[in-house]
Amino acid sequence: MSNDRSAAEAAARLRAAWHRYHAARATTDASVIRLSAAAQRFMVVLQEGTDREIAEHPDLAEVNVMLDGYYDDSPSSAVTPEQ
Repeated sequence: MSNDRSAAEAAARLRAAWHRYHAARATTDASVIRLSAAAQRFMVVLQEGTDREIAEHPDLAEVNVMLDGYYDDSPSSAVTPEQ
């Protein structure tokens, strides 16, 4: 009788451990999803700030246009510096 009880206790402990593991994994998954969304929002805000800063600074805007022309294989429409 006590052997059956020990086996039942062991099985119950195993099931409890299995449930704790899956609960912890679900919590981790939720945290990763929340962090991913926050990181995406952060990158959008960072890019918007960088774009705004480049647009407000004439020298940076000109360099940006020249680099876009260089990397896009299209002719640069930026004004070339006077020599």
